[in-house]
Order: sequence, then structure tokens, then C-alpha cells
Amino acid sequence: MENQSVKTKNNQPIKMISYQEVYSLHDLLEQLNSWERTLKLLNEFFSDQKRPVNKKKIASEYHACSQIFTTFHNDFSQTLQKMESQIIILRGKEKI
Repeated sequence: MENQSVKTKNNQPIKMISYQEVYSLHDLLEQLNSWERTLKLLNEFFSDQKRPVNKKKIASEYHACSQIFTTFHNDFSQTLQKMESQIIILRGKEKI
């Protein structure tokens, strides 16, 4: 069987990317999307200017929100690193 080259309309070679690589990248995107509701809640907490001043309650909620944000930040940073490395791998794939 001879090696045929598949090209785009502009006569550029197409990179060979497996379904697993696309699926893996999609999983990382889903992981980032899973934070959407949590981040909306954090945004509501920090943008609520009408809240009555109850220092103990505010301190407690602030601490809880800071823990959530720290978890998000760690997850987000790790996910970005994974996505960047996968994109580098995909860009370096053999062209067919």
C-alpha cells in the first residue's frame, strides 16, 4: 500500500491525531467547565454589597469561599498545564 498524502483545500498536509487525543483534550475542557456554577456562586458572594454586616458570618463565608477558590486555582493550574502539553504534542504530530 503506498503512502498517500491527504491535503487541505490550500494544499497543506493534515496532522494525524487519534480520537483518544481529542477525547483527552475534551475531558480537560469538561473539567474546566465543571467549575462554572461554583465560580458564579463565588462571584455572587464577593459582589453582594447589600449584605448586612455580621462579622462572624462574613468571616466564616469568606474562609469557605477562599478554600473553594484555592481548590479551583490548583485544579485550573494543573488542567492548563495538561492542556498546554497536549496541544504541544498535537502540534508536533506527524502530518499525513
